[in-house]
Amino acid sequence: MLTCLSKSGRENLEDWKLVLRSLIERGLRRVLIVVHDDFSGLLPITKSLFSGADVQLCAVHMQRNARNHLSKVDSAEFQQRWRAVKSTWDEQVGSTQFEQLCQRFDQGYPAFMAELRKKRDHYLAFLKYPDALRRSLSTTNAVEAINGQLEIIRRNSGGYFQSEDTVKLKLGITITSLENGRWSKVPGRVEECLHQLNAKFQMRFESED
Repeated sequence: MLTCLSKSGRENLEDWKLVLRSLIERGLRRVLIVVHDDFSGLLPITKSLFSGADVQLCAVHMQRNARNHLSKVDSAEFQQRWRAVKSTWDEQVGSTQFEQLCQRFDQGYPAFMAELRKKRDHYLAFLKYPDALRRSLSTTNAVEAINGQLEIIRRNSGGYFQSEDTVKLKLGITITSLENGRWSKVPGRVEECLHQLNAKFQMRFESED
């Protein structure tokens, strides 16, 4: 865990710029993959600040957007086709299936499909990585789980936090608990892929040194 911040008010682009720049100022440079949702304006900023990284847009958020844009019947087919893309064995095959998905719904939802096509590489970045990690890298679920724990703490505190210091204290306790518990050991699926990740990292960054 490199940083975990509490921000008041609505999510906004300026706060995201501060978060990303603060990581760079602390020395974070060579990153294999950045995973975030499709917050308006965030993608080009991430690409410019971490030019060597793959940027993965959250597939779960994309699926939710599809449910909002498509009819119930079409949405069901969209989800089925997307599951086939996620489970494909090859990046190029996944890209072809993604294009076929967009073609299938082009006529009924041209604007939404055009938006998906424009960001195709960022919805499929997870396919560049080992099978065991793809599910984790395709979404922001890991972070959402932390936010969910904080929401439980908020409800148990009477529905609100008394002050910002209280938020920071509760958040710190939550993160410490994770680091001393579930996060104290490298998960098996990650450990088995470390040699592949190290090789990818060396090819992408250390060959430039």
